[in-house]
Amino acid sequence: MAAHMANVLLTSLSEKDGKTSLPWAIEAANEHQMLQSEQNAQDWVSHINTSLGTAKTRLEGLCLLGTVVQQCSAGTFIQHGTTWIRMLTQVLQAYDSPLTLQMASHVLGSVVQQAAQYPEVAREVATTHIPALVQCLLGAQDHQWFPSALEALQSCMKNFPGPCGSSKGKVESLICGLMDTSQPRLSQLLQQTCPLLVGCGGGGAGGVKYMEAWAHLCDQVLGSLHQVLDHAYQDMETGLQTYSVPQVSLRLKTLPESDPARTFVLSTRFHNLCGCLQQLVSQEFPSVVRIPVPDILAFLCRALGVNPKMLFGKASMEHVLLMSALPKMHCSALSILEALIISCRSHLVPHASVILQLLVQSLGWTTSEEGVPGRQRPYSTLRSRAYTVLTVWLNVCSAASGVDSHADVILQHVLKDATPQADTTKLKASRPGSQEQSKRQKKKQRGVDMTDQGLSGHMKVDSQANSDVCCAALGALKIILEVVGSIIKPSFHKETQEFVIPLLLKIHQNQSDPPIPYSCGRCRRGLYQLLLAAVLVLHPRWPPPTQCAVKIFSLGQQDYDLQVSSFCREALLTCMSIVHPRAPTLQSPVIISDTPTISKPSTNHLTPSFQGLRPNATEGIWKHDSRNGNFAAPSFKSASQSASQSEGMVEDRPSQSESTAGGSICVESSEVPESFSKKLRREEDMAGPSVIQLDGSSSSSEGQSSSEDSVEFLEDVRNSEADSSTLDTVEPKGGVSSTERQLATDMETVPENEDVVLIQGHTKEGSTDVSADTADLSTSGGMKRKHESDGEGDDDDSQDADLQAMLAAFVPDSTPDGN
Repeated sequence: MAAHMANVLLTSLSEKDGKTSLPWAIEAANEHQMLQSEQNAQDWVSHINTSLGTAKTRLEGLCLLGTVVQQCSAGTFIQHGTTWIRMLTQVLQAYDSPLTLQMASHVLGSVVQQAAQYPEVAREVATTHIPALVQCLLGAQDHQWFPSALEALQSCMKNFPGPCGSSKGKVESLICGLMDTSQPRLSQLLQQTCPLLVGCGGGGAGGVKYMEAWAHLCDQVLGSLHQVLDHAYQDMETGLQTYSVPQVSLRLKTLPESDPARTFVLSTRFHNLCGCLQQLVSQEFPSVVRIPVPDILAFLCRALGVNPKMLFGKASMEHVLLMSALPKMHCSALSILEALIISCRSHLVPHASVILQLLVQSLGWTTSEEGVPGRQRPYSTLRSRAYTVLTVWLNVCSAASGVDSHADVILQHVLKDATPQADTTKLKASRPGSQEQSKRQKKKQRGVDMTDQGLSGHMKVDSQANSDVCCAALGALKIILEVVGSIIKPSFHKETQEFVIPLLLKIHQNQSDPPIPYSCGRCRRGLYQLLLAAVLVLHPRWPPPTQCAVKIFSLGQQDYDLQVSSFCREALLTCMSIVHPRAPTLQSPVIISDTPTISKPSTNHLTPSFQGLRPNATEGIWKHDSRNGNFAAPSFKSASQSASQSEGMVEDRPSQSESTAGGSICVESSEVPESFSKKLRREEDMAGPSVIQLDGSSSSSEGQSSSEDSVEFLEDVRNSEADSSTLDTVEPKGGVSSTERQLATDMETVPENEDVVLIQGHTKEGSTDVSADTADLSTSGGMKRKHESDGEGDDDDSQDADLQAMLAAFVPDSTPDGN
């Protein structure tokens, strides 16, 4: 079927309007993966080779080749891989349309990546095609398809670094020439390609040359970054700090002499160099290298040491332009710090104070005064970046990060960024001859001035304003609680709970119009995550808000954002596991092992009140299912109802008479419907039941049921004190009855490793009623542990309730009526 489908699709491409069906054919081939078979791919390969040789159908052949390369088998690629690389090189050397050359570069990168996986193909490609291919790609610098060519060059340097060694100098010159580019895609490709220069050429014995090349390139990038700061921060640094500046640098272009071009080039170059250093630190490398952590931290301290507030008093054009470029430069520097933390991890613990000081410093000077509600605040991108790096640092080092010493300062910044700004309106009446207010008076009268707009004016509101910085701030506060929540001051927990709980309640009250920025689902989810962290983290001097959290998470399940509501459901389950510990409940069914035994207590002072069993009562047959170890029994409730209509099977007695009878159950014999008895016998015949008797013995039968295999109800005793059917005989001086002796004998004959469950009964000792609640648990050594609880003076209502609870625990269907 797949072969037929592939032929039909290929035939549709050969028709007159084949170009219109090309996207549809590629999509169908990707969905059905029909080209994995060599037989199905053979016709497509022939069509592709023919299409690449003609300029008119070359673009179609390139699109189909990209699909075949992704799906074809190893045999197909080994057979045609070198041919495809040779044909793609010829396409790049020809004068074709930019779209065709761009597509050819893209497909070439995929083919080169696949060729490196097969030694027989890689050997021929490395010796024959890679040098010529690199030269062809380097010549595309001034053309429109150069970004795609840089992608293909990156693939060649990554998969065949040795053959690219002869062109290392040309590639380095190309990268240095592109260091001042401001195109986002080209800048990203440049930053990813620069670290690949280290691998060009041989690695030497043990990768020594790789290590030397990496250290040299790192020094070059660091030296170039210091040169950029020398030009940008001139006359701005205090000169008190000393930095270890490398003596080598990259051969970059000459800077413009006049502004604004000079400052623009400096900021762009700084951004690209920071991206190169970030990739150099974070990318995987075949050899172990030594990262110069002190030198990188010294550069970061210098780069983040100058802020726009230091330039407010400068009126020159150079300082104003630098002030506009500083936020972007600081974001680039923080990206280096993030990559350094991820790469070095706990090895940066000795520098924890420096790292935290840099982050708190960035949060400090970017704090702005209260702005207009519903509008973006200044420096929001930089603050988001600082919170993100702080989160990474806390995730990596946890309590060793030293954040507990800065927790209060960070909390104030988080509360400022996460608290919705109040929307206030201030009316100002202008009086003739009134003097202008002082700065102190203006600071007191904050709000939106509606003098010009009037009461009917409308404000511009962005519902997603400041959502990024709010989400990042909440995430940082959550991590702080998780890593150092148990050792920080209790006031930290107090302020956090006083912030998050009222805010969530306010959001619940205004679900249709939540306060900005909590109209964003990510911010609401971060707020719920912070509340869950406050519940889970225990502090010795401050209680967790568990009770409030249960209600809040319950209401949060109604959130219209699916991610928010699903998290609230998970958080509510977590809180429920805290409120209700994992333990079996008193009313749950008891699960017994494969061969259980129900017996009575063997103690001398406890005599069960269950009476003798009649051999003809089939209503209460207890059946054991050997498949799952559970009991099945008919419903006592339904049986009693049907029997009470004829002869009154179960007789209700007053509590006083039951008390005098020693808590025994009085049951009269009655006839059971024939269909009901047949059904029980049929189920027993199918399962081969093990009949459990209340006297502690058990019997098994296969394929038949008899009167001996049934559990019988107790006979009706109208005169309980004089009834001769009572099973036990109580001796007034605490002597041992014959029933208790027999019971002790039965308990001793219980095999080892058996689960023994004693049904709660009622005994009489002397003249005092004693409630027997004894559970025997068998152990691996055959010994049984016993837990006894004796209660004196229980009334008859509690006896009935205990008996009903016992019946409901073993037979859920047989719960007695309330009457």
